[in-house]
Amino acid sequence: MIGAPPDTAVYVYAVVRANGDSLETGLTGVGTDPAPVRTVTHGDLSAVVSDVASQWRAAGRADIATHDRVLSELIGRAIVPMRFGVVLAGDDELRDRVLIAHRDELAALLDSVEGRVQMSVKAFYREESLLRAVLARRPDLKERADALEGRPVATTQNERIALGSEVAAEVETQRELDRRAVVGPLEPLVVDLRVDPGRSDRHAFSLQLLIDTTARPRVDAAVQRLAAMLEDRLLLRYVGPLAPYSFCEASLDLEPRSWA
Repeated sequence: MIGAPPDTAVYVYAVVRANGDSLETGLTGVGTDPAPVRTVTHGDLSAVVSDVASQWRAAGRADIATHDRVLSELIGRAIVPMRFGVVLAGDDELRDRVLIAHRDELAALLDSVEGRVQMSVKAFYREESLLRAVLARRPDLKERADALEGRPVATTQNERIALGSEVAAEVETQRELDRRAVVGPLEPLVVDLRVDPGRSDRHAFSLQLLIDTTARPRVDAAVQRLAAMLEDRLLLRYVGPLAPYSFCEASLDLEPRSWA
């Protein structure tokens, strides 16, 4: 396909295998004057790109949504997704810095995700459910807290500090037990699994699953069973298929452009 016109750069969405098709998604890319999504090929690799102004900077949510939309069109084939905001000066630089310089690494990553998809499980605690689970395992903590009620803080400060520390430790223990309760049944069904820590008190954890497409029905069913079994404590949000960001960590030395 023709290269980028003068005074433009190329925005990079992903790398795929070059298999002879022209990747006619019908999509346009990022930017205020979006160009068609196209490919830049060298050997057996193709970069999925669109042309942008040479001084392009991310405009905000609209560009993020466009980036995600292009990647969603590629799901179903092996892809190495790029981080949002990667721009190179032109097709030649893209070939030199990415498709040629990192050919072996990219080919290995594409092999690792061939016939596979990423799914995500986000686990959230229902209101007060974490503390209830802790006290169900350790009723003595509630008894000790009740015994401190009405007693002067000045004379019980050390006891209160010790109790608070023990409760905090038991909360972390419960979080780990809950992670194991979800990871354990899913781990034998997946190719790879990553655990991301929760980002708030209510967000317990997230799991990123790399699964064979043929195993998808079994994984879906297992997540449904877990959601029903743990529904009194955890709310599980299951999404996908997703671009395999968590399993395609390429060291390409490409810095996304900063926001305007």
